[in-house]
Amino acid sequence: MSNLFKGDDEPPAAEYIAEGTRDVRINSQPAARSGVRCTCEAKVVDEPENGVHVSGDVRIGGPLLVVRDIKSGKSQITLVTTIALTFMQPGRASAKSACFMMGLGINMMVQKAGSALNRPVNAATGAKYLAGDDDVDFSLPGHFPLEWQRTYSSRDERTEGMFGRGWSVLYEVCLERTPDNPDENCMTYVAPMGRRIDLQAVEPGSGFYSPGEGLAVRRSEQGHWLISSDDGVYRLFEADPFSPQRRRLKMLGDRNSNCQHLTYDNHGRLVEISGDRQRPCIRLHYELAAHPQRVTRIFRHYPEGEPELLRRYRYDEAGRLNGVVDNAGQYQREFAYDDNDCMTMHREPGGERYYYTWAWFEGPDDAAWRVTGHHTDSGEQYRLDWNLAERSLCVTDSLGRTRCHWWDAQGLVTAYRDEAGQMTTFRWSDEERLLLGMTDAQGGKWRYVYDRLGHLTETHDPLGRVEQTQWHPVWHQPETEVDAAGAAWRYEYDERGNLQAVIDPLHQRTVYGYDRHGQVVRITDARGGDKYLQWNEDGQLMRHTDCSGSQTAWFYDERTRLERVTDAESNSTRYSYDGNGHLTEVMFADGRTERYQPDAAGRLVKYTSPAGQITRWQRDGQGRVRRQTDATGRRTAYEYDAYGRLTTLTNENGESYRFRYDVLDRVTEQTDPGGSRRVYGYNALNAVTAVIYGGERGGEIRHGLERDAAGRLTAKITPETRTKYRYDAADRLLEIRRRQHDAAEGGEPEVIRFSYDSAGNLLSEETAQGVLQHRYDVQGNRTETQMPDGRTLRYLYYGSGHLQQINLGRDVISEFTRDHLHREVQRSQGRLDTRRMYDRTGRLTRKLTCKGMRGVVPETFIDREYAYSGQDELLKKRHSRQGVTDYFYDTTGRITACRNEAYLDSWQYDAAANLLDRRQGETAQAGAGSVVPFNRITSYRGLHYRYDEYGRVVEKRGRNGTQHYRWDAEHRLTEVAVTRGDTVRRYGYVYDAPGRRVEKHELDAEGKPYNRTTFLWDGMRLAQECRLGRSSSLYIYSDQGSHEPLARVDRAAPGEADEVLYYHTDVNGAPEEMTDGGAILSGKRAIRYGGT
Repeated sequence: MSNLFKGDDEPPAAEYIAEGTRDVRINSQPAARSGVRCTCEAKVVDEPENGVHVSGDVRIGGPLLVVRDIKSGKSQITLVTTIALTFMQPGRASAKSACFMMGLGINMMVQKAGSALNRPVNAATGAKYLAGDDDVDFSLPGHFPLEWQRTYSSRDERTEGMFGRGWSVLYEVCLERTPDNPDENCMTYVAPMGRRIDLQAVEPGSGFYSPGEGLAVRRSEQGHWLISSDDGVYRLFEADPFSPQRRRLKMLGDRNSNCQHLTYDNHGRLVEISGDRQRPCIRLHYELAAHPQRVTRIFRHYPEGEPELLRRYRYDEAGRLNGVVDNAGQYQREFAYDDNDCMTMHREPGGERYYYTWAWFEGPDDAAWRVTGHHTDSGEQYRLDWNLAERSLCVTDSLGRTRCHWWDAQGLVTAYRDEAGQMTTFRWSDEERLLLGMTDAQGGKWRYVYDRLGHLTETHDPLGRVEQTQWHPVWHQPETEVDAAGAAWRYEYDERGNLQAVIDPLHQRTVYGYDRHGQVVRITDARGGDKYLQWNEDGQLMRHTDCSGSQTAWFYDERTRLERVTDAESNSTRYSYDGNGHLTEVMFADGRTERYQPDAAGRLVKYTSPAGQITRWQRDGQGRVRRQTDATGRRTAYEYDAYGRLTTLTNENGESYRFRYDVLDRVTEQTDPGGSRRVYGYNALNAVTAVIYGGERGGEIRHGLERDAAGRLTAKITPETRTKYRYDAADRLLEIRRRQHDAAEGGEPEVIRFSYDSAGNLLSEETAQGVLQHRYDVQGNRTETQMPDGRTLRYLYYGSGHLQQINLGRDVISEFTRDHLHREVQRSQGRLDTRRMYDRTGRLTRKLTCKGMRGVVPETFIDREYAYSGQDELLKKRHSRQGVTDYFYDTTGRITACRNEAYLDSWQYDAAANLLDRRQGETAQAGAGSVVPFNRITSYRGLHYRYDEYGRVVEKRGRNGTQHYRWDAEHRLTEVAVTRGDTVRRYGYVYDAPGRRVEKHELDAEGKPYNRTTFLWDGMRLAQECRLGRSSSLYIYSDQGSHEPLARVDRAAPGEADEVLYYHTDVNGAPEEMTDGGAILSGKRAIRYGGT
């Protein structure tokens, strides 16, 4: 009889039907029917997969008879979780010391105050620990990904681990009988990094949740022990056959029953970790006779093909880890220890070494070795002075800077004084070790409230604002989040704890669907559109189908590395790697190839462009770029001090920019090659409060910045103005109010106001030029903008937000057709239509504008074609009206010549890319140098420039006259005086508080403005221009966020009919022609490159 079953996991080959009907027999055996179980607990089903069917014509009734033993086919983790979910009341789990990462999820300041050194040393315990990316040896994809992260803690005294004392991986966690406790139900959880957590007694069939540790402990009636963390990872323990007082890790799993199975050899050593169906699978080898517990090599095994060596490990004579070697034989990490097994040195992959000195201390809380000194190859030096009677530590570096830490009896930091003498204090709960409050360095008070399970439910900031969170009682995930303005986001979960729905403050719902592995396979947006995702057996994304049906596919090699991406237009990009998995080559769909050369640490040191041009980077031991050399040999150099701060940047001309810092490593001064300076001041929260622009001749322009207790900018003071900023409780800008210092008493200030919906979408912006009002669809796409004159721009989208049509009132401005990649391929422009064509890598190759595009033989109106180099440089443009233009470049992409039928022009540059006053091929004239000092061009093709002490152009002289420029205190151009012979014409410019130009005008002899033109802005895009005589122009752009103009709608006067004019743009979006829908009104002939 065929075994017809459907279970959560594919069963082994030797499984049998285990049940049948008692009263109906086939060949003397009880007949199987739909719903009976097999030996692995899977069931015969009515609609099995793979085309095998259960007869619908024969019905077999009667009671069932079990004929074979039935064992559970479910994951043990699933069984224990199901059994114990109801036993999750808060309980006690106590550890002698706090976790080194305590408080990191709430406040980064806690982590800073708790670390004595950046190469981390814990401030309370003096313990050296490592848990960073440099000690992640490999990461393997899977439904439950396998990350091999080594961690080190000098307080981890275990010696039997696979890497020696102090070292561990998360697979070495275990349960041990609590010492000196006669109750056999009391266990101690030996957590990552060897931290020991004593658990309260757990009877069979019960469990508890520890709010302070974020751990749930469960014990089934059958004796299974399981510990889960808030991130949804479950750890299942089994009896250790070599130690009756100990339970070792048997399995790791998640809420979706994805598992990693651990296998041990006859010596109790971990020899294999495998996921479901052996994906992924690693095997560990132990080859040291003197230290048989030390792992020496780790291989990755594949369902097919040869194993892959992932890492080798080297040990000293005492069996302590002293080297980590990659599969190319390169040392990635090295370590050294003293006679007390304390780490005295570790080397980073780039070669930098870090050194530590130790001393034995006995204090009120412990007696242990503590770090007393630290230095590096680069010159950093620190001295650690301990006062255990006061539970304090002061750290002093070689610059004389000192910071101090204080902690309580539980090892929780209670106060921190930084190098500037600024104090931050912390307050903790007694049992759970939860952060209750913080007073920051500026005196601002923060308060934190938790529920009975230790979840953060309220955050009170120094302004009195409150953010709230309500948590799921089982999954420990947020159910409701309410911001300080009262807007609420709600979250729903399925029976496995997967996020099922998100409801935003506007009650718009996004829904997620999952497969049995907990991978998202469907996303239904608030509009009802569906996206689909498919995954391979290694848990990697294979295919994405958007709500328009366009598909993108990902392909992987036998090592599960991304090998190829194919887009919805069937264009493929391919990727290649070295033996360590570093990206070395990218081949685009047209065959062009980029090459990357990493160093032994995986950092980029050489790049070769598709055209063969090479850029190189020289790095120091910490990976910082010291020198960059481009394809022509030009160099940019970077210098750092011993503490890694950039002190000098030298450009290709050999000119240097210099930087200075304060005791908190904040940039306080930048000096340019010409001598101008920029000086910065800060408050206690590290926010900038002053910027001083220092001139080359001693002048200064000061900007003061005032901030509230939450760090928000509330005022900006310049020599000319004072600008105030007001926000709502969610930090959204509500009002900008600016007043001139010399304004008449009682004069009206400039005011800009904003309003928002509860989801944060901008609803209106009110300025002196008028009010803009906006509306949005359920996906946040702007659907309407109402202008101050009442006209309304409307936008129609398809899919997830692809623009399909723009209307002004009821009139269609443009309709768009898009390809499978949602790129624009055609737009209507009045009676004209413009088609866009692309090459296989997405570069625009042609823009064809025709009359009667929908006809049989459309009439070509404007035709543009573009050709590119291998480095994406525009080489040739064929324009039906301007002719053919060729562009030439040097090896680093600087344009050197431009040739058209109407002209030929060329350029030369100095090493820092400043234009020289000669054309390509010309030699320097007498007195003309090959370097433009300070990046300031003083003479170019008959034009002469003069600068003020802040580097701003104040004069331009030429054959046609002289222009003088004036600037305000915020470096904005405010006036131009144009002199031609005896005639002087003056023009003025006005800006709003955000810096947008809102007016231009002419000035009469007395300096009074006339002939005004005002500008209305939508964000940072020009929306409308109003001229003298009340004529206006409305600007429309090609897409959301685009600055490419699509159309201009002119109106001679209010109430007059609109005239729609269309822009026809170059490849970079710059306008070339303008039409009224069927005829060219204005357009460029072959203007020289760079001209206007």
